[in-house]
Amino acid sequence: MQRYPLDQKLLTKVRELVNSKAPDQSFPLEWPRGFFIRIRGNEASYSVQSRGPKKTVKRKICSINGISFEKIRTIALEAIEAIKNERDVDAVIKAHLRGRDPEQALDVAEAAKLKLWTFREAIDAYTSRQETQDGKLEPRLAPSSITEINSRLRDRSEATAIMDRYVKELRLKDLEQVRDAIAAHGTGASCAPKFVDLSKRVLDWGARLHRSKTGLDPALPWWNGLAHEYRPGDRSGRALTPDQTGMLIALLEAVRPLEQRSNDAVLGAIQLDWLILQRSQALVGMEGLQSAKWEDDPYPNPKPDRAGWRIYTWEAKSQKGKRVIKLSLPPSALQILQRVSDNFEKTIGIRSRWAFPQINNKYFMRAKFESEGSIGELDKHITNSSMYQMLSALGGRRQGWPNLLEIVGLPDLIGPHDLRRTITEFFENIGETAYASALLDHKVTGVDKMSREVAALTQRTYSAAHRVDFKAEGLNIWLSVVMPAYEKAKNDSRIAEAVKARKESLERSQAAGSEKRRQTRAANRSAGGKKRRARMAPPESINSNVVVTDRLRDHAPDRKEADVLRNNGGEEFAWLDNYFRLAAE
Repeated sequence: MQRYPLDQKLLTKVRELVNSKAPDQSFPLEWPRGFFIRIRGNEASYSVQSRGPKKTVKRKICSINGISFEKIRTIALEAIEAIKNERDVDAVIKAHLRGRDPEQALDVAEAAKLKLWTFREAIDAYTSRQETQDGKLEPRLAPSSITEINSRLRDRSEATAIMDRYVKELRLKDLEQVRDAIAAHGTGASCAPKFVDLSKRVLDWGARLHRSKTGLDPALPWWNGLAHEYRPGDRSGRALTPDQTGMLIALLEAVRPLEQRSNDAVLGAIQLDWLILQRSQALVGMEGLQSAKWEDDPYPNPKPDRAGWRIYTWEAKSQKGKRVIKLSLPPSALQILQRVSDNFEKTIGIRSRWAFPQINNKYFMRAKFESEGSIGELDKHITNSSMYQMLSALGGRRQGWPNLLEIVGLPDLIGPHDLRRTITEFFENIGETAYASALLDHKVTGVDKMSREVAALTQRTYSAAHRVDFKAEGLNIWLSVVMPAYEKAKNDSRIAEAVKARKESLERSQAAGSEKRRQTRAANRSAGGKKRRARMAPPESINSNVVVTDRLRDHAPDRKEADVLRNNGGEEFAWLDNYFRLAAE
């Protein structure tokens, strides 16, 4: 069989044959074997043919026009190799012609054929793992861990493009692009590093335990090349003293009346957090004082120094350490909880299930309560991120807020770990580190500063269920110095200065809002009244209750959405009429 060199002379001859309407024929090429030019009708194209493990396979690549000799030889070589290895030759050819990575294209084709996981599916599988505890299946991860993975990884807007791609097709550059996009958005120095760490954790788990679902090879962990340069700064100086803690609590109490009740739960949660020294994730999920999770102290016997204290129980499944936690709370803490609950009831008309409930749209919530006697799924607790955002605002890092923390002499950056540093440093300074370990729900090891073995010192209290007595002793010590500092701080002139600064900032914001509304009304009038301000842009087409009710979970409706629900849902959504009435009052 004659084989032809691939050159311009051959292409000229082939084109002449096509123009002369010569019969169909082929020109085998010298290299690689199985590569040829085929004339069929009035078209000449490059093709390959090779023997695979089961049969001979032929494939057309492309027309002979508009492609270089070097590129077509590369495509032919890889296409023949794919045929021999029984891989998807069409995916290889298409990838080359579209300028994509052919190996990646093969991975996509194989992943689709084998129904492998997308990155989103892998993340969901990781977070939904279960284990048997006391004969029952329970989530392997704490709710706080699941929330972190979803918010920092799966639901990041910058990562949307890779979430529905197969894990098998992902490459290091794909993850690096997302990492860099997150860093460029400036949402926080730790956001991009957290994406990196969580991505590697999920992919490593998928490669080790679910290779048949991810297509990853644990012997070739390419994702380990994903890195970041973030290093936490020195935060050793960010522990607050008891005097500073008292000042923080006093500041929160002073600005609370200015926030028109909408931020009362968040401000109360921060106050309580620094009083009872608990993890913020556990704190925000507490239920209200009417819940069965509360019981009256004493525990187990009356304690004179705990009159009026009440014990709260956190279930194991809601905790990071997967242990039941019981903590006795003093009257000062209970007063905060009662205040937040009363505020919610005054605003909405009903008590919330939660100790720190959200108030996203009071008219919306009140309308539903007035019509149905409950607020249903609108009853949600605040998130721990709302606490961090409020502390950031107090430090002047939110538009329109002065730096109130600086005014009262506090560090202008107070974060979640500062509470742990504060409690640890405080009890270290008095030689009682065991109390810090108990309150932070850590295992007790080592020797404290008074050279007493912690395990021996607390043998009785640690063997008692949940260490309620011992933790209450620690809280009493803490409160004995913080509460006097709080009372003193309330009369500090800097608190009044901070309140004045916040009032002035609110007045400026309200003036700016009034001006913006005036301009909007003027624009509407100039447009003949055709423009209107919508609370939320409705979908282009709303034709089912499902679409709208999904939106109502987090947003107030506009008139168009309400009309759809009223027309399709009848009396079930009659309460929406109340919403517009209350909003107009």
